[in-house]
Parts: sequence; structure tokens; C-alpha cells
Amino acid sequence: MKKIGFLLLAAGMLFSTVGCEKIVQVPAVPYATATEEKQAEWEQEVPSYDPIPLNVPEVEREAVQEVVEAEEETTLPEPLEVDNTRTGFSGVGYVTGLSAEEKASITLTVEVPTAQHYDLTIVSAADENASSTLQVNDVEVYVLNTSGSGKFIRATVQGIFLEKGENQITLTPQYGSIDLDCLEIVNNDTLYETEQKADDALSNPDASPGAKRLMAFLAEHYGESVISGQHVSQANQEIEQIYHTTGKYPAIRFADLQEDSGNGGTPDTATEIADSLAWGQEGGIVGLMWYWNAPIGPATVYAKDATFSLKRAVTDELVATCSEEQLRQMATDGTISDECYAIIRDIDLIAEALMPLRDADIPVLWRPLHEAGGAWYWWGASGADSYKWLWNLMYSRMTEYHHLNNLIWVWNGQSSEYLVSEKRYDIASVDAYLEADATYGSRYEQFVALRNMVGNKIMGLSECSTIPDVNLLFRDHAVWSYFGLWYGKYLLNPTEPYTTAQQLIETYNSEGVLTREDYQLYCEAHPLENAEAGQETAPAASESEAQTEETTSSDE
Repeated sequence: MKKIGFLLLAAGMLFSTVGCEKIVQVPAVPYATATEEKQAEWEQEVPSYDPIPLNVPEVEREAVQEVVEAEEETTLPEPLEVDNTRTGFSGVGYVTGLSAEEKASITLTVEVPTAQHYDLTIVSAADENASSTLQVNDVEVYVLNTSGSGKFIRATVQGIFLEKGENQITLTPQYGSIDLDCLEIVNNDTLYETEQKADDALSNPDASPGAKRLMAFLAEHYGESVISGQHVSQANQEIEQIYHTTGKYPAIRFADLQEDSGNGGTPDTATEIADSLAWGQEGGIVGLMWYWNAPIGPATVYAKDATFSLKRAVTDELVATCSEEQLRQMATDGTISDECYAIIRDIDLIAEALMPLRDADIPVLWRPLHEAGGAWYWWGASGADSYKWLWNLMYSRMTEYHHLNNLIWVWNGQSSEYLVSEKRYDIASVDAYLEADATYGSRYEQFVALRNMVGNKIMGLSECSTIPDVNLLFRDHAVWSYFGLWYGKYLLNPTEPYTTAQQLIETYNSEGVLTREDYQLYCEAHPLENAEAGQETAPAASESEAQTEETTSSDE
């Protein structure tokens, strides 16, 4: 079960918009478990629904440019007051007293002539670094980070949809204190002028036929439809819940390979590869991640609990395509560290586990080393350089040494600092979690932030706390390639309604959403002409070639 803050790009950095609560691996909670009662219910007839047309809110584009002076707000709650001692403000003054300690916030009433997307610029100042949440009509859209320079600075949030007439803009300090000068509102044009393009070329030149077909499917539908996906806790219990609620199966089954880890895993009894293989053979899309327990020391993914240091593993030695015997000797004579040897050993274990999928040419949306930018996991805690070295090592080891040509690499670093070479990944994604009572919307802010980072790469919403509003995805021109709803309390929870049965029904039967059936039909229409090509084992790259590629991608 997982809950972390979603991330935004602003001024070249990523900011968390809610407090981060790290992942806790727990057994599936009762409401996500296939009890005997639930299984009996599932034996009943599966529901069937008519397709639900998209209902995209109408947009009326018009040139608008307005300034709302904070000091002109008619009612200011205590302890807020108007001041003019700080220089650089507009109007006759600014509002001071906005403080996290005092739990003091301000709500500005903004009136616009048309319903469309706007760019909102917040002008604020602080004597010490401060952070505030920005809400639009009770929907949290941004975290404003104000530097403690003492000067008024501008922060622009692009593409916020405002209804015609009055809208409420609320600024609430989370820590520190700020002074608010004004809010500038300008109609957004880039949203409507930016075409959602997709690059269907795979980073691996030896990609298997199955991987190429899946990538073509993703590219063909990018911007036109969103592909449904569900994370599972065990077997297919969440997927069966969705099927018996909506009459549809999700296209993508997401799962985790933590049990296959070398340290603290149970690879002898792990079933996830077999379950994924079965799903792929049934015509579904396989998505896999890896909660990689630290290779040495406590079997944990969390940096705070681990004694393992990724920095001690980093080496300039040519290791990506070395044999096990060579690596063992290098570790014995001290050419590489024990940490480096353990890293490669674990990668080899996971590569071995993935081979049944490779041999069957079942493509995998492979999302390793996720959320590195948050630094709460050991693979991100040693900094961006160490992370990029590890990513390049894993990529080379899996593709050039183990020939896992069925993998489609999904980068989920969630920070521009941790962005790897475009030649070393195929899809970019973000994880976005909100509280149960929050309006999820389209997560357009994250969409724009990621697009600014990765250009024409296909982008997915790899983890979410509830399903995004499909109609708003199209309204905001933020049609994620796919979504992956997390399991546990986020699915059909009677006490915390993150995602309700009605949401599932409306989503899975929407004309804007693709399910497993749609992918099955696509595969039938696009049979693999040379299916065995992806199963061939190519010769390993030379040491010099491997090192050149590793060095190049690390530097880019």
C-alpha cells in the first residue's frame, strides 16, 4: 500500500504537493481479499454496460489579462492585514500575516469571462523559505515555494481551468510565513497549441517483436485514449473485483517482484512471474516493478533503515557484461566493492526470473528504481549520479548480457535531476496520490511538468490513489497513456472511498478508455510475423562497447 506526494516541475525543480508517507508492505486488507462470500458473488452473472460517451466540458477561448490585488480583498480574516513597508509590490500594498504557525490562509475571488484554461502567476515574498498550497475551487493544484530573499518573486502555474464567472483561489502556508502581493491571470494558449506526440521508437535496437507491437499500440493511442491498469496485491483478486464490477478487465496488470529479491525475498515460492506469464498469454499487458531490498544488510527498500550504500558500489570498471566468474574474481581482489558485486548479483537474479516472459516474447512495461528523486529509497538516497550509474548498469546488464529484449523501460525518477539519458528509457511516468476526499482531476500539472522534462516520450500515470477523471483528461489535453490504480484501500474501500464502484463502471465503460479486450483485438489485427526473432540470443557486447555506452549515457 502506498501513499506519497505527487510532484510538480517549477523553476527547474520538482516539489511535493502533499506530505510524503512512504510505502508500507502489508498483506491485502479484507475488502480487497477474495473471501468465500466474495467468490460466491463472483459466480453470479458478470454485469454488462453500454459504452459511455465522453462528455468533455466546453471551452470558450478568449484573450484575458487580469490582476487581482490581494490587499483589495473585501474581507481579510485575522491575523491578516495590509502592509506597504516591503518594496516592489504593485497596487497600494500587500497582505501580510499569512503564516503556517497561525494557520492563516487567504481566499481571493476571481471572476473570468469564459470557461477556459488560464496561467496563474502568484507574486509573493518571504524573509525565510516558505511553502504554501494553492487551491482552485477547493482543488489543490500547486505547491508554492517562496525563497527567503525578502523580495517579491513570481511563480506561474500553467493551464489551470477556471469556470466562467466567480472562482475561489486559496493560498495556505504549510510552513513559514509569506506576504502576498497579487494574482495575475492570463489565458493559456500553449495547452491548445501543443500537440500530444508520441515517439514509438524503442531504446533497445534489438527489441523483440512483441515489445515493438506493444509500443506501437501505446503510440497509436497516445492522446486519443487512456489505457486502464490495476496494481495487484496477490494473484488477480483486484482485477477480478474490477471485472465483476464493470464487466471489463483492465488492459495492464501491474505487479511487484520484491519476493524475487536476493536479500529477504522468497524466490523459491514467488509466483508473480508465473501470474504475469499467464496474464500475458491471456492477452493482457504485463507491467512489473521491483521493490528492491538492499542487496546487503537489512532487507529493506528504505534508505533510513538500510546500511547499504549505493555510493560504495559505484565503479568505473567495465562490469555490465562481465561473467559471474569475472565479477567474483574482481570482488575477491578488490577491483570492485562487495556492494558492487551484490548489486550485479541481484540484477542477475531478477533477470533470471524474467526469462520465462522473454522466452515467450511477452512484453513487459518494466519500471525499476522508481521515485528516486524522493530519496526515501536506497537507490535514490545516494544522489543523482549514483542513481544514473545504477540505471545504466541495470539497463546494460539486462539488455546486453541477459538479452531481455522484451522489456519496455519506464523511467519514474520523478525529478529532473535524476533524469537518465533518453537513449536508456522508453516511457516516462509519475506517481500521484491525493487524500480520499480530494478531487483528483486530470493531474494536468504533473503532465505538463513531465512533458517539459521528457519531450515526446510517451507518459503514463504509473500509480494513482484514484482513477483520473477521463472527461477532464481530454478537457485539459492531458491524456496519459495509461493509469495504474494502487491496491489496498484505494480500490472499493467502504470506509475511505478513494475509488468507488460507480467510478469504476463509468471509467471502464467510457469510450475514452481501453481495456484488455481492446488490446486483444489490436494483437489479433497485428499478428507477429517473426515471433521467434525476439527469442534469439545475440552475442554480448564487447567490454569497450558496453563501457562507451554506459559512460555516454551517464554524461548526457
